[in-house]
Amino acid sequence: MKFSRKDVWTVPNILTYIRLLCVPVFFVLMVLYCIAPDGVNSAAYIWSAFGVFVFAEITDICDGYIARHFNMVSDIGKVLDPIADKVLQSVGIIMLAVAFVMTDKWPIALFAALIVIKEILMGVYSYYFMKASKRQVEQMANKWGKAGATINFIGLFFAFIALALANTKGVPEEVCEIIYWIDFAILAIGSALGIFNLFQYNIGYYRQLQKVRASGILDTLDDKGNPIVEQEAAQSETPDEGAAE
Repeated sequence: MKFSRKDVWTVPNILTYIRLLCVPVFFVLMVLYCIAPDGVNSAAYIWSAFGVFVFAEITDICDGYIARHFNMVSDIGKVLDPIADKVLQSVGIIMLAVAFVMTDKWPIALFAALIVIKEILMGVYSYYFMKASKRQVEQMANKWGKAGATINFIGLFFAFIALALANTKGVPEEVCEIIYWIDFAILAIGSALGIFNLFQYNIGYYRQLQKVRASGILDTLDDKGNPIVEQEAAQSETPDEGAAE
């Protein structure tokens, strides 16, 4: 895996940067929603936060499409894109959990904790396997991870709708309650898939690491994953200062 300067400002990576910038904007709007007095701009804050979140998710869809169809896939994007996704969804679920706890809907916070813990563990394990394999084992998405991420996004969508409608005048309380329990079921499924995906990732990483070790390639690489032979050749081509004198 090599980071190139020319890949820094490609369109897909710029969209990823925009998605990262959406996170603090979303966070501030959610904080304003949580501290606003009852009925004072609450609906405006939650709808605005919802809009920022949806916009950020649209950039995720667009950058992936552009990178694949216009051959703009880069190592920088492979690292930053999943980080941006995880940060956005983690901040989203945490802030929504806080908002639900403030309205005595605390069970949502349990799913938030599971999702965030799973993401942290995946990051730790991914770093370990990358380090142990000298960057020969790369993080790869699978169908379970994609399914879990999609379901969690749907769960976040329903959570926003439930909160927004609860702060909108004229909406029956029964409607908000139904949407809340639908959201509860969706996040429960998403959390279960996330935990299963964590095990799937680690099994896949471990198998890849075993293959890399068995191949003997690790003996030819330095700690950063660069070929040792090339480094030795470069050093041998460098004139010896002592001999020159």
